[in-house]
Amino acid sequence: MTPPAQTSEAGLLSRIQEFFRNGDPERRAALAAEIEADPAYERGKVREWLHKADLWKPVKPGRLDITVPVGLGQERFVTLRIPKGYTPAKPWPLIYLLHTSGGNGPDFLNFAERTLGPRVEDFVVAAPTHYRQTGLDAPAPFTADHTAILRAVRRTLHVDGDRQYALGYSLGGYTSWTLAYLHAEELAGSVPVGSCFSVPPSEDGLWKLVLPNLAHVPVFAVWGGRDSLGVVGNDGSKAGTISQMNRRFIDWTKGMTLPIRFHEDPRAGHGGLSVPKGPLAEILAGRRVHYPKTVDHTFRHAHQGRAYWLEVNAWEGPSWGAGYPRATRQSRESHLQAYGRTVRGLLGNLKGEIKGQTLAVQTRHVADLTVWVGEGMIDWSRPVSVEVGTRRVFQGPLRPDLFLCLAQAARTWDLDRLRWAGVRVGKTVEVLTGRSELPGLNPG
Repeated sequence: MTPPAQTSEAGLLSRIQEFFRNGDPERRAALAAEIEADPAYERGKVREWLHKADLWKPVKPGRLDITVPVGLGQERFVTLRIPKGYTPAKPWPLIYLLHTSGGNGPDFLNFAERTLGPRVEDFVVAAPTHYRQTGLDAPAPFTADHTAILRAVRRTLHVDGDRQYALGYSLGGYTSWTLAYLHAEELAGSVPVGSCFSVPPSEDGLWKLVLPNLAHVPVFAVWGGRDSLGVVGNDGSKAGTISQMNRRFIDWTKGMTLPIRFHEDPRAGHGGLSVPKGPLAEILAGRRVHYPKTVDHTFRHAHQGRAYWLEVNAWEGPSWGAGYPRATRQSRESHLQAYGRTVRGLLGNLKGEIKGQTLAVQTRHVADLTVWVGEGMIDWSRPVSVEVGTRRVFQGPLRPDLFLCLAQAARTWDLDRLRWAGVRVGKTVEVLTGRSELPGLNPG
């Protein structure tokens, strides 16, 4: 006879399966209530149960092509490399592989195989083709390529959300930098190769503005000391070569406590670079940070405004649209200084700090945001305050809400950083439930 606890857990897992497959809010509410009433229910085991709930279809090792809607009527073609021992019974770390200019995902899989050697069979690899969002100054259409693709991969294969890593070469290296600062909350590490920091360099202070985004995601940057490929500055002129800009970036970041390591191969140019195995192994052993006590996140579009426990729902004020902003010089300003001042005024920002039971937030260009609460951020037995700017917008108790937790896991397919409570601050202030509607994760 099966012990009662095992029988109860089997029923619990069955309800979680139904929750993910049934989008009706009323049925979902009933399922969450049944799970909480189950004698086997323990909040601390929800993450484990999500991974045990058999939410993925079996797939064979090899290659699998998927097409992913990324918003604004756009789609991206993604090739998945499924390792020999793959089984949906356990979560697998993911390498998000970004091809060179003019390349494609399927052909670039051999770079991952060469770089990792036999260890490639320890990872799921996702290689998108012709991705568009490659840097802060990426042109229209302003699609959510990378977050949409990562979410689609997590729906398709059983991925460990705490072990997602970006790896790219040349254009893919620039994009690996971009993921590290615009989508840091998704990553446990990034390895850009044959590239440099993908924020246009100038006298404008943009580097200084964006670097805090990297505070919680390790980066290992590799380039050739003889890389003479040109880097374009904000005014369209050549700012330097890749090797020169990396050296400048190292000088710029001296004294900053950022988790960035650099490796320059003095004999190499732009091609033929390899990634040192020791530092690569360290990156690929890391795990994502869930809820850091401080967040400082600069972004260009609302869909890039997600940072750990903060999420932008709507933009406010002027924004950086298509093309480069027009800048008017002020007294004693250079063109680049004027451009930098103009761009800084068009970028959004989230600053957050967990101070005991107070969640303090400062924003720029944000009309509506959600302040999420996860395990370890607060003491659930005590009242919580949420401050946005100079206003205290909420004070009172917050309780772990399983319905909300499961609804957000189903929305994002992030089964590892669980959100148990949330306060939405816009025209009104709302304590979120599983029935609350939030904007889509993709623009358009």
